Amino acid sequence: MVEVTETIIQNEKSRMKENKEFEEFWKKFTRTLTEEHTIRNWTVDKGYLGKGDFVAKSKASGYIECDSPEAEMIQKVPKQDLKMMYEYWNSYINGNMGRADLRDKSRFTKYTISIIHQYEELM
Repeated sequence: MVEVTETIIQNEKSRMKENKEFEEFWKKFTRTLTEEHTIRNWTVDKGYLGKGDFVAKSKASGYIECDSPEAEMIQKVPKQDLKMMYEYWNSYINGNMGRADLRDKSRFTKYTISIIHQYEELM
């Protein structure tokens, strides 16, 4: 029982640390995007795709607006979707999790993958 409790405590500490790290990333990132920035469309398998680039801007505390010529309307990418990608970033980069797996968790993977790649130095 003690071993299980210690594991639960360690998992909770790890989750809290990840939340804190993401919140720091989010603050830096949204300050950077007070003006529109072009984000280059990128995937780990193909690199820069040469098409599908989009413009992103932080408009509110809970989402990023992404304007892509391919989309019918401006996409509002929720903070939670960016957080999900942030949490799985190393698994994605290392090939342990594919984009298809991530698409099951968010419909905004095109945006969140490209954004985190472009602003990876803020992590």
